[in-house]
Order: sequence, then structure tokens, then C-alpha cells
Amino acid sequence: MRYVVIMAGGSGTRLWPLSRKGTPKQLLKLIDGRSLLRLAFERAQRLVPDERILVVTGAPYLDNVAADLPELPRANLLGEPEGRDSLNA
Repeated sequence: MRYVVIMAGGSGTRLWPLSRKGTPKQLLKLIDGRSLLRLAFERAQRLVPDERILVVTGAPYLDNVAADLPELPRANLLGEPEGRDSLNA
């Protein structure tokens, strides 16, 4: 059975001044009014059903990610309590 894991971490420092702590780059609506996270999610939907897509993000961004991906089951959002690069994901 195939799953897709989208690593949507980041603290909003690399795409400054657009991204900030409250709006990291993965949540910015940069292309056709869609976020980079939304674009990744739509690509993943071509491979597996929504219930087999997992998104790993920082715990402070869980609500924002849920709002950006309302069709994703909330149980499929994993909030990292502390950013440690992408190794933990």
C-alpha cells in the first residue's frame, strides 16, 4: 500500500520578507492563489487517496495547514513539537 508524506516544515525565515513566523513559505499563496503546500497536496492526490496522504509540519501551524487542506483527515496531520530539520519527518 502506497502512502505520500509531505514535509511542510519551516519557520518562515528563508523566503523573507514574504514569509514570517506566522506565515511560513509552505502556506504562502504564491501560484494562482494556491500555497506551495496545496500544490504538493494536489500532486499527491494523483498518486493516492486523500486518506493516505500525511503532512508533517510544525505544531504551531497545524490549524493553518488544516484550513489550507480541508479535505485531508485531521488525523493525517502530524505536528512536530520542535523543528529539527527534515530528519525527524
